Amino acid sequence: MANIIEGSPDAETLLGTKGEDWMEGFQGGDWIDGRGGNDEISAGPGSDRALGGEGNDRIFGGDGWDDLSGDNGRFNARISGEDNDRLSGGPGQDVLYVGDGQDTLTGGTDNDTFVFQFHNPVPGVDPSVGSKPDITTITDFNPAEDKFAFDAVGLYNDGFGANFVNNASIQSGYPVSSFYSGAASGANGEHVVVITGESFNSANEAASAISGEHAGDIIVYQSSYTDRVATLAYVTADGSAHEFAHLGGVVTVADLGLTASDFTFV
Repeated sequence: MANIIEGSPDAETLLGTKGEDWMEGFQGGDWIDGRGGNDEISAGPGSDRALGGEGNDRIFGGDGWDDLSGDNGRFNARISGEDNDRLSGGPGQDVLYVGDGQDTLTGGTDNDTFVFQFHNPVPGVDPSVGSKPDITTITDFNPAEDKFAFDAVGLYNDGFGANFVNNASIQSGYPVSSFYSGAASGANGEHVVVITGESFNSANEAASAISGEHAGDIIVYQSSYTDRVATLAYVTADGSAHEFAHLGGVVTVADLGLTASDFTFV
């Protein structure tokens, strides 16, 4: 049976247990830490910070400018194993952190930031189905409001395990320094390449269709093996890449209208 932990209308700190918790922050700017177990956390109205900790967690930010992490946050050790989390920001400008495992993130309304700490998350394990692919799904990315942030090694204040290459145009928080969107044949070494007008069966196939790429570059392309999904892939070498995120509900990559400003480095 789950432990029920409730807050009050005031700003406060709520700490979970090693087991399954149902946590409710109610109003106020709360700090909520689920710790171990498969937790369900509802932060409620207010600008809250919620951590799921170890386990397959569900976190709802509610109204307000929230920071949500299914793991232990950006600056604490990575979690491997049973850790497939679902985060939902709700109304307000939220920051959602991608961790290890197979996470599902929904930003909700307003300007949201999806922060990737590392491009090689450790697969999570669900006892009911076993190991799952280590790919994050973002269900509602809107380039007109939202942006990606990649935690780059040596740029500003690194999070634990940060391993993206710094391709910021100026400094932390700034867009990528070179960007291309169009047919694969027109790409030539840009740090972010968005391929429009064609789909690919794999990240390696997409990487082989462009030229001049280096380790650390990012490719966005349409996945031909599944409907209405765009894929983000990390280049590991010339002609080689691995996928690390999916964008759901995408008719075509061209319709997304991605620009350099959607890709930032922190």
